[in-house]
Amino acid sequence: MPDSPVEQVREGVDIVDLVSQYVTLKKSGRNFKGLCPFHGEKTPSFYVFPDSGHFHCFGCGEGGDVFSFLMKSENMSFSEALRRLADRIGVVVTTNREPAERKEANQRIYAANEAAAVYFHGLLMNSPNVRRYVAQRGVTDDTIREFLLGYASDSFDALQRTLMSQGFTPDELLNAGLLRQADDGRLRDWFRSRWMFPIRDADGRIVSFGGRALAPDQQPKYMNGPQTDVFDKGNTLFALHAAAAAIRKEKRAVVVEGYVDAVIAHQAGFHNVVATLGTAITDRHLRQLSRHAPEICLALDPDAAGQNAVLRSAEVAAGSLARATMTVVVLPDGKDPDELILEDPNRWVEAMASARPVIDHALDWVGTHYDFTNPQEKLKAADAVGPLLKAITDPIQQADYFERAAQRLRTTAEALRAHLRLNEPRRGTSNALKTEAVAGAAKPQEVFPAEQVYALGLAVAAIQRGLPRLPLEPEDFSHPAARDLAHRITELAHFEARSDWRPDVLELIDAPWLDSLIGQIRAQSEDFERLGESGVQASASAVLRRLRAARLSAEVTEAISYLQEADAESSAAIRASISQKIRERAVLEKQDADQPKGPASLGRHLPMVPPKLRLLPGSPGSL
Repeated sequence: MPDSPVEQVREGVDIVDLVSQYVTLKKSGRNFKGLCPFHGEKTPSFYVFPDSGHFHCFGCGEGGDVFSFLMKSENMSFSEALRRLADRIGVVVTTNREPAERKEANQRIYAANEAAAVYFHGLLMNSPNVRRYVAQRGVTDDTIREFLLGYASDSFDALQRTLMSQGFTPDELLNAGLLRQADDGRLRDWFRSRWMFPIRDADGRIVSFGGRALAPDQQPKYMNGPQTDVFDKGNTLFALHAAAAAIRKEKRAVVVEGYVDAVIAHQAGFHNVVATLGTAITDRHLRQLSRHAPEICLALDPDAAGQNAVLRSAEVAAGSLARATMTVVVLPDGKDPDELILEDPNRWVEAMASARPVIDHALDWVGTHYDFTNPQEKLKAADAVGPLLKAITDPIQQADYFERAAQRLRTTAEALRAHLRLNEPRRGTSNALKTEAVAGAAKPQEVFPAEQVYALGLAVAAIQRGLPRLPLEPEDFSHPAARDLAHRITELAHFEARSDWRPDVLELIDAPWLDSLIGQIRAQSEDFERLGESGVQASASAVLRRLRAARLSAEVTEAISYLQEADAESSAAIRASISQKIRERAVLEKQDADQPKGPASLGRHLPMVPPKLRLLPGSPGSL
């Protein structure tokens, strides 16, 4: 995979330099050793092997490459570790096929925005009146620094002059959305007299700004930068970069409306909160959040506009509810999120605990906004809740909600179903186009180890069927692309599968260097579809055992080579590790040998790897 940024990073990052930032290392022959950072020990059993780019602790068994080390040390996802390490050595990681000139231009936009953020921040920190206003809103100095909040002065060109003095051109500043062209043709700063909020993408890069008016009569009250090559407010969520880890941990993303709402939430320790940028939530927003959590909770402002936005968001969500459940929180006393949190954080916790499915909220909403004695109003109400009803995947729950909706609308469930079927839009040729696209992707240019491909396909099949998560260990995959994809699949399925969350995992992975491998998995989809639930789990157990056994064999061989240079103190730990791995491998081999290879006493047999995927030992691509 010569074009894979993963391999560029793996080869380019010096693992000794990386680990040395966390562990005091001491030379031991060609290798290095130290106290393991992942478990308490007094005698060093943690080794770093610069020749192979790996680390291994012979005490607790932790091991891996530069990605594994950073993920374990910083509790990062694989994608986050890739981005961090790529930035470390200057490798550009893109999830699309932009021309080189566009990539360079975008890098200049990021740089200009970063410089602007530093400039705005400096102005705020040195403007007593603005800092007093920010403090009155409940924002502390630590939070100002954490989010790099700033202030844009009333000058027409102060930012322009400052950034041009740093080497940025007017065209670059226009492309970044920091300047606008006035009617007289002259360039002016986009933001003036505003409290500034840097808007970052999911990777933490500043893509634009949001500015809140400081004067009472200043309009608009909130404004964002214009759309640019790196900023689309319909695809960006404020504070997602800071919230992603907490969202994954808590299995819930909370969406608020304003920058201040999100900032105050994070300041109070509620780190799973993000904000929209003055727009209704979009399907693209939901797709992003559903990659991190199985629940998306709307905590929008309690005014009429905010509650109307809930229903609009729910309608958008109808097509995305297969990936996540949407819930709604009605905040007490008509308070905005920031007001409630500042008044009493415990009330926010209580409000979050009262979240309920959006369909329940929608039924209440239509009950107060439509006159059910008017036939036309009744039809409008049915159309408003129809997409949500049809999006419920569980048949029992759907039947229950149809009955409840019918009672609310003063009709019957049968009549409601008939109305929605009559008004259902015709399906286009998307399935045919999708089949054609899959067929086109199913022509891999590279041959991957068959059993590793099959194992990844089984993991995807398990997620899509809502089965218990397979014990997929990325380090068991010897091929770099397979290991990369295993990391990504594991991240997307980090929480228990739910009946209402059925993502097409491969569709959610946007890494061009994995297209060939993904195409090969898709080409074998019929093999996975023919397996029942027990077949998926049994086949996965068999294949994953073999992958694990192969990895143990490789680690034993590698550990034996380490003995040649190990000192007496370390030799015992390495020998103990070798013995343990040999025992583990023997157990796996015995489990594999004990499995029935033909019809069992009940006339059934264990589903195994299809014959066309089996490779003879020693053949190319075999274990």
